[in-house]
Amino acid sequence: MSAALTRKLQQAEQLLRGGDASGAASLCEQVLRSAPRNPDALYLLGIARLSLGSAHAAIAPLRQALTSDPRNGAALENLGLAHLMLGQFAEAQGALVKAAQYPGAPASVFMRLGIALLEQGRPAESLAPLSKALALDPQSIDCRLNLGRALASSGDIAGAREHFRAALQLAPEHAEAAFNLGVLALQQDELAEARRWFEQAVSQAPGSVDALFNLGIVLQKQTLLDEAADCFGRALRIDPANAPALCELAHTLALQGQAGQAREHYSAALKIAPDFAAAHEGLASVCVALGRMGEAIPHLRATMAAEPENSGALAALARALYEVGQLDEAQTVAQRAIAMDPLAGAPYATLANLHFLRGELASAIETLESGYTQTKLSGLLSILVYYYRQACDWKQWQPAWNELAQEIERSATLGSPFWLLCEPTSEAQQLNYTRRWAGERFANVTPPMPDEKGTHTFSQKDKEKVCVPFSRLRIGYLSSDLHEHATAYLIAEVLEHHDRERFEVFAYSYGPEDGSAMRQRLRTACEHFIDIAREPDDLAARRIASDEIDILLDLKGYTVGDRLTIMAHRPCDIQVTWLGYPGTTGASFIDYLIADPFVIPSDAESFYSERIVRMPHCYQPNDRKRAQAEPLHRADYGLPEHAFVFCCFNQTYKITPEVFTVWMELLRAVPNSILWIFANNDLAKRNLLECAQAQGMGAQRIVFAPRLPNAQHLARYRVADLALDTFPYTSHTTLSDALWCGCPVIALCGKTFAARVSGSLLRAAGLPELVTHTLFDYEQLAVKLARDPQRLSELRARIAQARDNSPLFDSATFTRDLEGLYTKLVRGG
Repeated sequence: MSAALTRKLQQAEQLLRGGDASGAASLCEQVLRSAPRNPDALYLLGIARLSLGSAHAAIAPLRQALTSDPRNGAALENLGLAHLMLGQFAEAQGALVKAAQYPGAPASVFMRLGIALLEQGRPAESLAPLSKALALDPQSIDCRLNLGRALASSGDIAGAREHFRAALQLAPEHAEAAFNLGVLALQQDELAEARRWFEQAVSQAPGSVDALFNLGIVLQKQTLLDEAADCFGRALRIDPANAPALCELAHTLALQGQAGQAREHYSAALKIAPDFAAAHEGLASVCVALGRMGEAIPHLRATMAAEPENSGALAALARALYEVGQLDEAQTVAQRAIAMDPLAGAPYATLANLHFLRGELASAIETLESGYTQTKLSGLLSILVYYYRQACDWKQWQPAWNELAQEIERSATLGSPFWLLCEPTSEAQQLNYTRRWAGERFANVTPPMPDEKGTHTFSQKDKEKVCVPFSRLRIGYLSSDLHEHATAYLIAEVLEHHDRERFEVFAYSYGPEDGSAMRQRLRTACEHFIDIAREPDDLAARRIASDEIDILLDLKGYTVGDRLTIMAHRPCDIQVTWLGYPGTTGASFIDYLIADPFVIPSDAESFYSERIVRMPHCYQPNDRKRAQAEPLHRADYGLPEHAFVFCCFNQTYKITPEVFTVWMELLRAVPNSILWIFANNDLAKRNLLECAQAQGMGAQRIVFAPRLPNAQHLARYRVADLALDTFPYTSHTTLSDALWCGCPVIALCGKTFAARVSGSLLRAAGLPELVTHTLFDYEQLAVKLARDPQRLSELRARIAQARDNSPLFDSATFTRDLEGLYTKLVRGG
């Protein structure tokens, strides 16, 4: 090679040492045009290109250099480095193994060989070359860090920590060493230690997205959610396209109850990484929390596609399909979820509820019995207890209830508080359990904060609530029962009687559009009848907030199909529960409960989470316009023509063995009497008959009443002689129906709200003598009336007068009293 070319190579070498890799590469290319196989020029060109970050372009000249000089250890090492930079770890290993065979190989060769093995998931094999690298260069921080990584991956946590700490001793400000110590602590769930190391890493490298991300994870685990969200936000300001950071920020927001914002961030993560399973699963969970079941389904499917063994996602998919009415697929998916994880309770509950919805009570019970045997989860037992009640299977109910009763004082996962109403529970037990349960259910729904004026703002995009009400008070009624339903029959005339000069009435319906006359009547009665059945809870709340309602009333409580989550979003400053649920909601976002002096005496107010406000006579309205069909002959109902007919048309879950035993005693005490009761399932009919026969009563003494249209149902009371109430869950609409149709009712009164409703109704009708307080008195009064036709006739006459003269049926006055109560609430009374 000429002297001129030699000088150029020397110049190139000097330029490389001086950091001018581009100039060095240019000189090497000039030399190679004259001497294409010159190994020194090829080697230096490869080094220059590596220095310029072009690993791929470096490989060819390095290989050519090795063709001329196969024993060039430096060329082999740099070829291995080029492959490492490209993520070609097996190729890197091949070159570095050869380089390591030559005498005098430097520490960097062995370190890079260890890295190549480590990146291939072979940490145990990487230990030897990394240890040799460290022996050759004990002061190398990189050797310490990589050996620590290899030991950690091999399970030697103590050894890994030793090397990371040694790296910090060599370089106390080394962020990567602190970061790795944080990773080890996090893996061991040593959160305080992990936080210390990640904070140190962030302080030393504020732009480290990995350190910020992991610090956010630690803070999230420590439930320091504001600080965690700040960390993820800082990471995203540095790297806006970081899908894991978006996903964890979304998770943090969900934990803070900001489901709407969480949804936006999960969606953003999926735009960046459409196959990110964690984002799909997280988005599905917040959609469920927001009531967006239909939206959750495709994300749950995507989660299952990525993680076929994710039993939690499969169970959630079954529930979502059930909620949107895709029952056949919901059943199939629930069965798959049970087979995948027999110890998970949720799919058993979904499958059982699905069977119950279809009228397959026996299958529902069988599913729950199997689920409880497998899981021993009290949540399943609570549903099973309720279904035993539906079936009047008291032999199974009693031991199940005895077991469940032990959990009431401490659990928050026994299912809806509704089932407690028909069990032997106290006011304190109902309140304490309901508060715990509501706390769990609504934990992830955070209402907007009050502004400086004390009023709530729903969101920055929505209108602010004004402090001064409109010229007319805006009243919103929220329910799924605004169709052919018992609640609709109670409230219809109130809606019609509202003073339109003083009140603007909104109805928010999330129940079915059944095309009934009642549905049309309610639409006509309200100025604004808004169907929100297909709107998610958060959007429904936003709509209500935009209507600037003065008082929002929930008419459902915890009865089937409630959407109290809408109220949990706090769309209105004054939120009230009324009429649909005889008990406390235990929810902080419900301000008032409308009662009367009898259902909640003043000394019982402490058993309710809401502030109690009272109607003067009875909290329950009535509809004077409800139609009655002409009654049929007794024989048409399957009744003996001359028998004394006791009746009870309450649902079967309200019947208790103690009350049923009294009914059997009544049949014994009153010759030629029969019991006419409603039973909506074959299991209840069978069990009630068996219980009657076990007490010596023939099956012919019990007649079952089928479900009928309301007008025909009401007509049945006109051929009955005396109605019998249930206890402790007493009659509501059923008792009003009986009195409206002229049939006397005997009630038993207790201490809970549900146990006092019938007493309130009878007192408001001017019939307090029909209210008893013990089972003995209940039985004695029924016998006396059945044996005293004259007294019964007088009672019927008084009941007929009560239709026109008692507060119970004075719908116009009731509405004026209710409007007065509304006015006081708005004025702060």
